[in-house]
Amino acid sequence: MESNAVVFCAVVAVLGIISAGTGFAGELTRVKADDVYVEDNSCVYPTSPALALGVISAVFAIITQVYITFGFGGCRCCQNDANSTPISKLLSVLSWVATVVAVTLLLAAAGLNHREGGEVDSYGYFTCYVVKPGIFAAGAILALLSAVFGIAAFVTVPPPPAIQTATTPAVAYPVGANVVAEKIPVPNYPPPQYHPQQYPPQRQHEVVQMVA
Repeated sequence: MESNAVVFCAVVAVLGIISAGTGFAGELTRVKADDVYVEDNSCVYPTSPALALGVISAVFAIITQVYITFGFGGCRCCQNDANSTPISKLLSVLSWVATVVAVTLLLAAAGLNHREGGEVDSYGYFTCYVVKPGIFAAGAILALLSAVFGIAAFVTVPPPPAIQTATTPAVAYPVGANVVAEKIPVPNYPPPQYHPQQYPPQRQHEVVQMVA
């Protein structure tokens, strides 16, 4: 694995762990029903860091997803990417869905944890609002799964093929109307030299006798 991929996975893992850790801390410190009491027809809630922890967990979940998206080089798992695979696209979508649901649960739990007031039910009892157990934990688990899905989506994308440079052999093209003939230099060899053939000289008197 390349060094950039290792750094990306490490950063996503750290952000996901922070988001999940603060979410679980919000679950442990949330206001429970036994901690609330009624005074002058009003619910009195104790101080709890669950509100801040829930908001921090949601913020880190958003930061994790933003880093995953831009860590791909502009949404590497989008449909327009030729190198992406169906598995990487599915994991990227699952990461987004997990992030949206986690942020919704964490912010809703943080808001309900700090909600003031109450209402009288049909039986005449004064009811105070508290966060149900498991809301913070569910948001924390989904925030962690969002990071896991993002890392898996990045890993399942195959690397781009390496560009290999090779020498291309010369190709002869036919000379036509739209093809310019390539000028090939012709070596300038010296003209061949021929030696004259030597014949034996004829005797003049022999020629005269033949004519007579």
